Amino acid sequence: MTRRHSSNDESQNFTKLDNDYVRNTDRAINRKQQARKRKMRRIVFFAIVPVIIIALLLNVLSHQNETLAAKEKSKEEANRHLTELKEEQDTLNLKIKQLQDDEYIAKLLRKEYYLSEKGEIIFIIPDKEDKKDD
Repeated sequence: MTRRHSSNDESQNFTKLDNDYVRNTDRAINRKQQARKRKMRRIVFFAIVPVIIIALLLNVLSHQNETLAAKEKSKEEANRHLTELKEEQDTLNLKIKQLQDDEYIAKLLRKEYYLSEKGEIIFIIPDKEDKKDD
């Protein structure tokens, strides 16, 4: 019932008993080692999985922040363009109102085309810039 094992060193020979107690003890040691390995695998698994999940969530968060920043920039540009268009619309509406006024049209014709009403005499006075050129 005994087995004799020898190691690489010939001077260290030992005999291992082969009985129920030794076998049960060996099995218990093996079970403990296997349980320790399983426990370590679980610990590693439950440590790595949350790290991976957190990394993925951070990646999604950064991507969403970039998208949000781009959309906010686009919104600012659109608002600026809208403001410019509203100002242009106000200017054009004012111009429409002025062009519907007969007095404004008459004033514009007198100024641009030197037209006059009956009995008016038009005097052309040179601008200050024209005097400097002379």
